[in-house]
Amino acid sequence: MVVFFDIDGTIIDDATQIIPRSAVEAVAALQKNGHTAIVNTGRPYGNIDPRVRAMPFAGYICSCGAELLLNGKWIFQKKPTAQVCRYVIESVRQCGMQVLYEAEDGLIADGEHSTGKATAMEVAQVQKRGLPIFEVSELAEPCFLKFVTHDAPGCRREEFLKRMEPYFAPIIREGSMVEFVLHGCSKAAGMEAALSYLGESRERVYAIGDSANDLTMFAMADHTAAIGDAPAVLRQQAEFITATVLEDGIEKALRHFGLI
Repeated sequence: MVVFFDIDGTIIDDATQIIPRSAVEAVAALQKNGHTAIVNTGRPYGNIDPRVRAMPFAGYICSCGAELLLNGKWIFQKKPTAQVCRYVIESVRQCGMQVLYEAEDGLIADGEHSTGKATAMEVAQVQKRGLPIFEVSELAEPCFLKFVTHDAPGCRREEFLKRMEPYFAPIIREGSMVEFVLHGCSKAAGMEAALSYLGESRERVYAIGDSANDLTMFAMADHTAAIGDAPAVLRQQAEFITATVLEDGIEKALRHFGLI
């Protein structure tokens, strides 16, 4: 069987940034039992918590399907062109959005456009993990894989969404958060590529997640589990509602499905 795991809010508790020992041991037991464990996250590979990388995962689908790494081999990385990146940065500034750009090796902030409460919280979490934070003004050619925006007072959100239509698909998240990924990229597309490479069928696929950007992942899986405090839109699509992260949600989901 192939089991796909989201990270934030699924393996790592959002509020405390704790990874329960039960999750680490459950993934190890899953692999020991002959199953394949793969991360499927919105984060670029370079932004993944080192504690997660230390777990025995066979592969990583990152940046909402824009990156695929299996058994230590890069299968692909899809990036917007430098011209498109510059266009996004200009549009963010003109429309007054709050933003964080997700690059291969860290986050890119943009001065006053990255100082809101939600963006500041994300920056603090990334710094705590020891990953670098760059400023657009410091980079000769700011390039990124994907990005996230939040509304700011007086912003022109609808205009910004319209400007992004030719290049990016928006994923509407909690609050005012919008995640932007290249057209053709999604957690489901990454899964499809991984399964094709591994020669596995969808009938042998399980998925565990906690947020709206896991909906496409659930659509590709035959069996699904939502973390207990996931939003209703995801829980409604889940076969099983497991416990929260700190209440051993990963372990309980894998035991429910008889995988460990």
